[in-house]
Amino acid sequence: MSTFPLDVLAEILCRLPVDCALRCRCVSRSWRALIDSAEFAKLHVNYSVKTNSNLRLMLRKVDYFGYGKRCFYSLDFDSLNSRVVTPKELTNPLMSSEINTKILGSCNGLLLISNTVDEIALWNPSTGKYKKIPVVGITENHVHVNFGFGYDVTNDDYKVVRIVQFEKGSEKGSFHSDVMVFSLRSSCWRRVEEELPYYLRYEDQPGEMISFQRGSS
Repeated sequence: MSTFPLDVLAEILCRLPVDCALRCRCVSRSWRALIDSAEFAKLHVNYSVKTNSNLRLMLRKVDYFGYGKRCFYSLDFDSLNSRVVTPKELTNPLMSSEINTKILGSCNGLLLISNTVDEIALWNPSTGKYKKIPVVGITENHVHVNFGFGYDVTNDDYKVVRIVQFEKGSEKGSFHSDVMVFSLRSSCWRRVEEELPYYLRYEDQPGEMISFQRGSS
């Protein structure tokens, strides 16, 4: 097995469901290193997209009255044809007894989740790995904060976009935008100097761009 070409092995393993591929990490150190590599992750994602496989439905249990448990569930699309469907409960890295965690966006199996505008993380539900995004303070009151999440093909990087908009002066309809981009590769924020000429305000819909409102308190 040690002489088996790694590129051929990767082509075989990328065809497995995520859970099965992760269990194969226990075979040997070389298999673990291969499966944990960024190259294998991209190979697995590309194969899944090409074959329309390894698709999962994310479910979010929301507690509005403070009596239940706030959590996420994962459900394989293939299991929807079964008579008994049992969603898998996931460990939410931002789980709070007081706040319902929101999904701000998803891309290639990664989720951008948040409790508040100051508590955001990138999370891989399949592996359980996550990365909290550094906080960039907002000092203005009565602002709208919008987030977007996606993959930068040119730079092979996942990026989070934060757009903060607030009223400028006393003139009605006059506003200013502060746009920042977080790079997962460099793990830092950078400010976009160009002014955004559009006013953004979206309804709160999980998985889409979310609009937070920050009051004066």
